[in-house]
Amino acid sequence: MRAFVTGATGFIGGAVARALLDDGWDLTLLVRTPSKAAELVARNVAVVLGDLADPQGLEAPMRDHDAVFHLAAWYDFGVTDHSRMERINIDGTEHVIRAAAGAGVERIVYCSSVAALGNDPAGGIGDETKQHHGRYGSFYEQTKHRAHERVRALAAEGIGVVTVMPAAVYGPGDPSLMGLLMKLYARRLLIACPFLAAGVSMVHVSDVAHGMIRAARAAPGSEYILGGDNGTVKSVFERVASTTGIRPPRVSIPNVVLRASAVLGPVIGRILREEPGMVREAAATMTGSWMFTSARAQRDLGYSYRPVEEGIPPMVAGLRRPKATAG
Repeated sequence: MRAFVTGATGFIGGAVARALLDDGWDLTLLVRTPSKAAELVARNVAVVLGDLADPQGLEAPMRDHDAVFHLAAWYDFGVTDHSRMERINIDGTEHVIRAAAGAGVERIVYCSSVAALGNDPAGGIGDETKQHHGRYGSFYEQTKHRAHERVRALAAEGIGVVTVMPAAVYGPGDPSLMGLLMKLYARRLLIACPFLAAGVSMVHVSDVAHGMIRAARAAPGSEYILGGDNGTVKSVFERVASTTGIRPPRVSIPNVVLRASAVLGPVIGRILREEPGMVREAAATMTGSWMFTSARAQRDLGYSYRPVEEGIPPMVAGLRRPKATAG
């Protein structure tokens, strides 16, 4: 089996590429910077230099592949270059899917996000039938919703695409907001924490990768949420505390305080090496419930996920600073 993969140098895309190789697939990767794919290249994958903005150059290298996995996207809070994010997340998605269809690829898997469905009031648990309410906490959320709708339109045209929506994905190399909080937690610096009341669906990146591979066998036009353990951010830290040996955050930073501190966003962004508007969009996004059920994927795909008590402690252990050695 041969798969063409976009976004393999990213967090989720890299996990999917490794899982495909472990399952015996032959891979072709679309990359812009080959050096970032060095680990995968060492496993004898083929590499195609290209860009999502160049639809003419996508179709030919996709021919003779059994599946296309489209995972390339720009994930970030507070971006100022909205047109670039639109080109990557929305237009780039359409380019890849149309090119795959033109190349005669029978299985196309698109990595969307639960961001495309939006959040619920506190305590709510969404599923694939949920409709976005139209209030966007971030421009990223807006682009993922619009891209999701674009893919639905392509599926309605008869293109055989399956859409998967990962929830709050964590694991080694996690670049997300939760990944940042986990890094601070691992280093015992997360005494005060924002978003403790926000509901999340925490899922390990390896579980998402295997679910995505299973989705390649699903019926065209299907949509699946790939989520995990549901609970508040506070409850997640409390559940893993006994295993990590690190106390959960003791002080909650209210969102009103974060919004008031948004004027310091550029300064905080430089300190954290994040976009200037990161604080503002993070505060607007991490409210209510981002909890989702994965019942459809469990039923149709045989999807499963590990509990946070099993998945988070090894990640935390890997994030701790190495101990200084005497010399």
